[in-house]
Amino acid sequence: MGKYINKNKHYKKACALVGALMLLITLIQIPFLPVKADEASEPILTYTSHVQSLGWLNKSSSGYENGTTGQSKRMEALVISLELNGAKAYDGADLYGSIICTPHVQGTGWMEPVEFTTGQSIFDAVSSGIYAGTTGQSKRLEAFTLKLTGNIANEYDILYRVHVQGIGWMGWKLNGDTAGTVGKSLRIEAVQIKLRKKNHNSPKLVYQVYAQGNGWMNEVSSSEYDISSSTIAGTQGESKRLEAVKISLNSDIPGNVEYNTHCQSYGWLNTVSNGQISGTQNEGKQLEAIQIKLTGEISNYYDIYYRAHVQGIGWMGWAKNGENAGTSGGGRRMEAIQLVLVPKGDDTLDRSILPYRVIEDFSHIPGDFVIKVNKQCNTITVYKGDTPCKAMVCSTGAGTPLGTFNTSDKYRWRNLFFNSWGQYCTRITGHILFHSVPYYSQNNRDLETEEFNKLGTEASAGCIRLQFIDAKWIYDNCPSGTTVIIYNDSNPGPLGKPTAPKIPANQTWDPTDTEL
Repeated sequence: MGKYINKNKHYKKACALVGALMLLITLIQIPFLPVKADEASEPILTYTSHVQSLGWLNKSSSGYENGTTGQSKRMEALVISLELNGAKAYDGADLYGSIICTPHVQGTGWMEPVEFTTGQSIFDAVSSGIYAGTTGQSKRLEAFTLKLTGNIANEYDILYRVHVQGIGWMGWKLNGDTAGTVGKSLRIEAVQIKLRKKNHNSPKLVYQVYAQGNGWMNEVSSSEYDISSSTIAGTQGESKRLEAVKISLNSDIPGNVEYNTHCQSYGWLNTVSNGQISGTQNEGKQLEAIQIKLTGEISNYYDIYYRAHVQGIGWMGWAKNGENAGTSGGGRRMEAIQLVLVPKGDDTLDRSILPYRVIEDFSHIPGDFVIKVNKQCNTITVYKGDTPCKAMVCSTGAGTPLGTFNTSDKYRWRNLFFNSWGQYCTRITGHILFHSVPYYSQNNRDLETEEFNKLGTEASAGCIRLQFIDAKWIYDNCPSGTTVIIYNDSNPGPLGKPTAPKIPANQTWDPTDTEL
């Protein structure tokens, strides 16, 4: 028999344990937080979860936590209730619609979508067996998506985030994005869900792409937070390159949108703005990366986010305010782009996935790879034959030996000592390895953040620590038997010493990790 845990600090403690029927009845007896007078016409969102050994929990109001944290208990199912509460659409019409939840469950994968209709109470849904996930099967809920249907989707965004085993609270997702993890066997432990009213007077981006075989495709537009499928310009799954792009900004706030693209054989093109063409037409040349930024007064109020769908990779992470999105060096085409405006200071979009990668191809350089580690400078220079081609920042230690060695064994994950693990490990000699900065567990979102921020200084017990992307590069590109030379010199090497980014204390993943 489950025990109710009231996760909303505004509620009083739930009643003592009673029978299963009384538990369900309790769900409709628990008072909601009072609705303020100025919110009287806003929809009312509530939700509850079915948790390991606790059963159905008390319902939580919009934005409040439901589930458990710090108890290592899996969430198994989710129910959502949406009361329209007399709210009206922007044009005065009555609101209508529902919430669609698609759950990803242990051992089953993605299940059929579940529709929570407006006006249906949590009690009615639970009594009718309408929930996303499972009960009585001891299966963890690992991920889910939420989206609104009907005209309420034109008036509100639905935002949600989850607390995940070994990770903690992940970033906010919205309007059909996946919350949680897939393929990592990690349980969701708690959830927060809320609605956010759209701003119908917000600025709007209008953009258009020139795609292989299609020419100029239809314009798409995106305003605040809008990352629905209708805001994607280009194609997916058709292997068609983007060749040019035009972007415009419609706004009452003064300002412009400026952008430039990285084009096959030309490199970075000149910056253009407000509907001008960046790229080529009828030359058969692909776009590989893009930079976009706002200028003028509007840049004080909004950030511009954008991402690229890239050949062989799919959707990359969100870039922001002039950063690179896409790839360079590997000849990979962009196939689609997506843009969105976000008010300053909002961190809704998950930025844990890299938006840009430099793909290196050294196949034209003769010879084998040789890895030279400058222990004094905590720098690595990789040579192909006699040509220096790649530099890496690292952390060595007092126990790092000097001399010439040859690599041998490789490990996807390797226990380093006690509860410390390394990714993409390559043995140099004895117990000395190349490996990523250590993690607390075999989970790439469980990074020892403080250790990552020591990169470039002496920090290890003897192994050579690297950023994820560099440890994986050695693992993937340097076969067993590769020569490693460890030496001391005040000169870091012909390519200099790269720097690693510093990450905040609450970031538990490597920012160069391409597998998040």
